[in-house]
Amino acid sequence: MSIDDFVRYSKVLHALTADFVRAVPDDKWNFTPDPPGKSGPAPHRIGDGFAPFCKQLRHVICVRGVYNAALATRKVDWTRKHEHYVGPLTREALLAALDDRQRHLLATLENVDIDAPIDWGGTPFTFALFTWEFVQHEAIHHGQWSIYASLAGFDTPLSWRTSWGL
Repeated sequence: MSIDDFVRYSKVLHALTADFVRAVPDDKWNFTPDPPGKSGPAPHRIGDGFAPFCKQLRHVICVRGVYNAALATRKVDWTRKHEHYVGPLTREALLAALDDRQRHLLATLENVDIDAPIDWGGTPFTFALFTWEFVQHEAIHHGQWSIYASLAGFDTPLSWRTSWGL
């Protein structure tokens, strides 16, 4: 994937994520379809249940921080994931952090060397493979959030219904 293609798609992905953040009703901000203790964790899962939407959004922001740093340092460092957002779980704060990660991504992409590999846990990733992981991660959460919306009884944003019919 070229830098220009990734810039363009990152803007689309960011807009879809931000649209969903704005579409979640206030009374569903902490909604989870599988509260802790309800069904118990599967043996291979790290946690119990699915996190509430606001915590999933925080996770996306933190992961974007890891990805942004990896583009600059050429190494993915999951040990610092939680350093990329330490603020409150409010819509306003999380949306501002999401926008900040997007601005940081776009600024980083202005100087990235797409020919230099990125170390992902000892495996060298090309720029193209790295961008695939970036997009795939957030797309997985979009799929989860469409289920959250359905189970919580609210509509996904118009952009989602228009783009994907969700």
